[in-house]
Amino acid sequence: MQVYSYPDLSTWPALLERPAAAEVPQVAARVRDIFARVRAGGDEALLALAAELDKASLASLRVSEAEFAAAASQVPAGLQAAIRQAKANIETFHAAQREPELRIETMPGVACSRRAVPVQRVGLYVPGGSAPLFSTLLMLGVPARLAGCPEIVVCTPPQADGTVSPVILFVAQLLGIDHVVKAGGAQAVAALALGTASVPAVDKIFGPGNRYVTAAKQLAAAEYGVAIDMPAGPSEVLVIADDSANPVFVAADLLSQAEHGPDSQVILLSTSEQVIAQVQTELDRQLAELPRRDVAAQALANSRAILLPNAQAMLAFSNQYAPEHLILTTDEADTLASGVTNAGSVFLGHLTPEAVGDYASGTNHTLPTGGYARQYSGVSLDSFLKKITFQRLTAEGLQRLAPVVETMAEAEGLAAHARAVSLRMGALAEAPASKAASPAKAYAGLIRPSVERMQPYSSARDEFEGMAPVMLDANENSLGSVGPGDFSRYPDPHQRAIKADLAKLKGVSADNIFLGNGSDEAIDLLVRLTCTPGQDRIVVCPPTYGMYEVAANLNDVRVERLPLTPDFQLPADAAERLAQSTAKLVFLCSPNNPTGNLLAPAAIETILRSFKGLVVVDEAYADFAEAPSWTTRLAEFPRLVVLQTFSKAWGLAGLRLGVAYAAPALIAYLNKIKPPYNISAATQQLALAALADASQLPEMQAELLRGRAMLAQQLPTLPIVEHVFPSDANFLLVRFNVDATHVYDQLRARGIVVRNRTSQPGCAGCLRLTVGTAAENARLLQALTGIGAEQTIEKAAN
Repeated sequence: MQVYSYPDLSTWPALLERPAAAEVPQVAARVRDIFARVRAGGDEALLALAAELDKASLASLRVSEAEFAAAASQVPAGLQAAIRQAKANIETFHAAQREPELRIETMPGVACSRRAVPVQRVGLYVPGGSAPLFSTLLMLGVPARLAGCPEIVVCTPPQADGTVSPVILFVAQLLGIDHVVKAGGAQAVAALALGTASVPAVDKIFGPGNRYVTAAKQLAAAEYGVAIDMPAGPSEVLVIADDSANPVFVAADLLSQAEHGPDSQVILLSTSEQVIAQVQTELDRQLAELPRRDVAAQALANSRAILLPNAQAMLAFSNQYAPEHLILTTDEADTLASGVTNAGSVFLGHLTPEAVGDYASGTNHTLPTGGYARQYSGVSLDSFLKKITFQRLTAEGLQRLAPVVETMAEAEGLAAHARAVSLRMGALAEAPASKAASPAKAYAGLIRPSVERMQPYSSARDEFEGMAPVMLDANENSLGSVGPGDFSRYPDPHQRAIKADLAKLKGVSADNIFLGNGSDEAIDLLVRLTCTPGQDRIVVCPPTYGMYEVAANLNDVRVERLPLTPDFQLPADAAERLAQSTAKLVFLCSPNNPTGNLLAPAAIETILRSFKGLVVVDEAYADFAEAPSWTTRLAEFPRLVVLQTFSKAWGLAGLRLGVAYAAPALIAYLNKIKPPYNISAATQQLALAALADASQLPEMQAELLRGRAMLAQQLPTLPIVEHVFPSDANFLLVRFNVDATHVYDQLRARGIVVRNRTSQPGCAGCLRLTVGTAAENARLLQALTGIGAEQTIEKAAN
């Protein structure tokens, strides 16, 4: 390394130069030639360039199924495990970057929104050659998948034998990417920009590379209209080290970037002449032990160690240099970090090597180089998304906004703009009043007058969304949280990110969704929304979930009971009786708890068409039933409310997250009366992570259904079992021909807890058995068999 002591400010521009800067014209000319060859020759040009530049003779460009199949067996188990852990960390960090859909009314009747949409076709460049960077594929592929990009194409240089590194192929399979092309360097970027027979033209190109790859990406963006993530060229690191730094650590960090390539650059800034000298000694010692010592030595020849007078000078130099990686190896790292304005990624303290960011901490290692950190951020989930804005005006909104737009358009001399508004205003003035039913009419007589009149509580997070450098509006603890996590800030009161993901999963609008602390919160709010204490009533259909009646009693609301038939269906005259009822709510649990069966859809539909109150269909167990959810009928029935939960199929009972689906106007009422921050930040974070892993749900459902089927087949063979009721849930209601409470007690004595339902209407002699793991189910059957044998012996003895 070249050492400079207290350089004058006038010399700083020369010290800030990158080693590759002088070669820019030659590199640009070479890249332009490669683009011309690929444009003219397509795949044939790529094959020829692979032979010339990579010394690889290829039969075809695209990786075959056979090559994919052979890859995993060539990757050691330990490396596979490490890659899976890194993937999990990267997914966790990038999934947390999801932003809720922005919806705001800028003035009455003027609704504006912004929605994130994935880039449709992306190209990922993964450096290969002598050091295949499979970690780059993780860094690019994980956020591309999380963003939902429909088509992902990977280009990576072939090895000399014409193959692609098996580790890169293993990672591609892990990410579900099957389009991998054996093409590297500027020619790969040209193919992604122009398109060939084997490489589709993409909308955006991602990935780091050498100076030729960087120049190719810039050419693709400037002349071919293809977006790029950023200029990400030769790797670089700047280390700020004071006299508290460990020279061994510093030298290792510098070499970790120098070994990337001969055109990499490392910079050491220090206020200690002794530290610089000790680092130089360590560089020589550690360099001799590196397999890529020749490469690293070339990079060190273009690198610098600079002695500066104080921390402020080091920070000023660093911000001008704008490094890809910045390591603050000082006891005052957090203080220094507050002054960083230009850097790709920052590593704080003595125990945070840059290598963790390259591989597995969770942050992205695809970062701007060459000083571009002044203008660019590193790759994130946002890099794979486009933000589209929407706006909708009501008649009131148009009337309010028209004069503003007309005045501004006329001032700019754009008459057609003004006319587009004034013509609509004229049509609005001539149009008859709309006869469409308003939300007020849809729920006339259903909403408590006090709720209609009340002003909802406005929380700090209702009045200001997002984050600012200084947040002093909500009386939070700005010092952080006691404990391992940071939950010092109030959560999103409207849970926008969860609703956005859930809306996509369920095929509804986010406006159709209310989230509560379990389904119980929605049940309680629905009672309070509609029923005046001491005056109104609800209807329940026993045997059913007990919280409906608890919520009524808590709110001093009377309860009408419409019992189910012996086979646990609604009585034939249910709709007729409900049509005559003055009740505000009817709760229909389907699949029913504790019986497990679906209520007849025709009966529910008849009630929806005739009952004057709200019809609440509780679908807590719907994920285990084959029937379609009633959420598909929300547009048809404005007084329908569907309850679901994350507790059952999702296995998230400990989060206490329930969902109510209904017409937007009804959801708005629930939001009006709910507590401001009813879903915690921790619950929101974990629910979002679960939604990101929704692909696991079908297999979990299938396993539980297999367990249910096995129990439904085996239980009737036991002598003490009288009847197993059909179930569309994750449990079975079982009637015993012996004392069910005795069976319950005997199971408890054997360490098995079930639910005793003998006191429920129509459930005499019944226990409710939740489907467990295969081992738990087997243990349950074994225990019931033993209890039955004991009963037989006791009868014989008597």
